[in-house]
Amino acid sequence: MSGKGWIFSEGFAVKVSELRQKIRVCSRDNLEHIILEMYKAIPKSVREAKRIDSVIINPDARLARPSAPIRRELDDIRCETEEFLSDAYNQYYFAPNSVVPKSKRPGWRFTARRLFKELNQAAANQDDAPAAADLLKSLYKMLCYSCGYILFSGDDSFNSVGIRQVDYFQAILDIERKIEPPREFVRNSILLALANGLNRHTLWEDLLEVIVACLETVDMKEMAIEICDDLRKDAAADRLHDLEPFSKGRESYPAREFVNHLAILGWMCHMAIDQSNDAIRYFRQYYVEKSPETALCILLRMIEHRRSWTLWLHTYEEALSSGIHPREELKRLFKDIREKLDQDQRSEQIGR
Repeated sequence: MSGKGWIFSEGFAVKVSELRQKIRVCSRDNLEHIILEMYKAIPKSVREAKRIDSVIINPDARLARPSAPIRRELDDIRCETEEFLSDAYNQYYFAPNSVVPKSKRPGWRFTARRLFKELNQAAANQDDAPAAADLLKSLYKMLCYSCGYILFSGDDSFNSVGIRQVDYFQAILDIERKIEPPREFVRNSILLALANGLNRHTLWEDLLEVIVACLETVDMKEMAIEICDDLRKDAAADRLHDLEPFSKGRESYPAREFVNHLAILGWMCHMAIDQSNDAIRYFRQYYVEKSPETALCILLRMIEHRRSWTLWLHTYEEALSSGIHPREELKRLFKDIREKLDQDQRSEQIGR
């Protein structure tokens, strides 16, 4: 590691000026050894970025400042993206084939990351934004799919690419909310979040929170609640059979989870506009769970995540009065929260 004017080594640092003095007294053999060892220790990517080889070949030449990379046309990016998606879905980056050479298969992650960056750059052009967003969504859906089915050698495609699933999802929404009508944007965002798979580091609630954060007005949050209700009706009428969660029927576990996450999103939107009572009623009305105690645990976990301790206690006590018997973990947490709030209240009174 290096800083301005310093060379750092294990346990001590050498100033560049000191390094020059040491070089002057080094023998030719020692200097050759030092240079070779330093060269071998520099990663190839750093050598290329800093143009180290050019300095070695011609030490007297001044290094020109590297020019900015030339941005490709969207049509070129589209062609490469579509070919990349086709090869990925055909498992050409995983299984033996004559289309993608074996030596190039591990490089899929760099291709995916580069395409992500190029499409985000292309979306800055208003005319190209819709097409760039569609291609980004296609890449996102493929990466989600590969978290459940084998397309690549890694077990977590987002991790391999080096982009968190939440960040990828956020990037798509940042583009689409600028180019889509509000109602279309909200519906498409919900479907993109809930109709695709997750990697091992992401929760459904993580994606839903991104959606809520994009709903900048009360009207948009209320619109999201209406759209959740519409999607719930579509699911009941079997109008969502084209979506992956409903591919095995509306009574399948993925389909029921989809509908339950609509209830969670509605709860989040009510909470975001300070309608906690409506949020609780909404969750209880639409979250379907055979065990009322399990549903209570999920609800209290979300309230705990928001650190709304008074609401937590109120919800717990209402559940007790309705005949629900909480698990021991919730009983202990109830006691801890109540004691903490009582202590805070006493401290506040003393402070007065």
